Amino acid sequence: MPKVHQHSADVLAERAIEPDESSVARTSPPRGQLITEPEPARRMIYGGTMPPPPPPNVEGGLYTPPKNRKVAKRPVPTSKIIAYLLVSAVLIVLYISNIIAVNQLVSDIHKEEQALQKALNEQEMLRARINQLSSLERIRKRAEEELGLRNAQDVPQWLTVDAEKTRELEELTKRK
Repeated sequence: MPKVHQHSADVLAERAIEPDESSVARTSPPRGQLITEPEPARRMIYGGTMPPPPPPNVEGGLYTPPKNRKVAKRPVPTSKIIAYLLVSAVLIVLYISNIIAVNQLVSDIHKEEQALQKALNEQEMLRARINQLSSLERIRKRAEEELGLRNAQDVPQWLTVDAEKTRELEELTKRK
């Protein structure tokens, strides 16, 4: 009849007292020779220095086999967290300063476009004023009112000058 153990410590204590038959009887086969019978499956607990506990189908069901400890994840070092926070803070500051610079440039461009539009409007107004001041109706009206000039009623005629008479006149003027 198999023994019923209350704790896994009882199993381990009993095995520590008994000699380990599996290590005495087992020898490695010579090189090149195949192993015909498989080794019994062992459950490695803390490096496998102790033989496995009895199977869990012991009468009474009081025994539970020991389990390997779960590996605890190491927490992230505080220095890494601080480094990540500093790098992210610097990136955020650079991003925000970039946004501010772009907004400033957009504002400057808008002001320059308004100044250009104002200059173009003034230029158009000056062209209109030049056209108004150089119109023929305005010049004719001003010439009649201020200078007393009037358009000729008769059609102008061509004058013909005699070349001999001009020569005579030139000689007379030289003599005097």
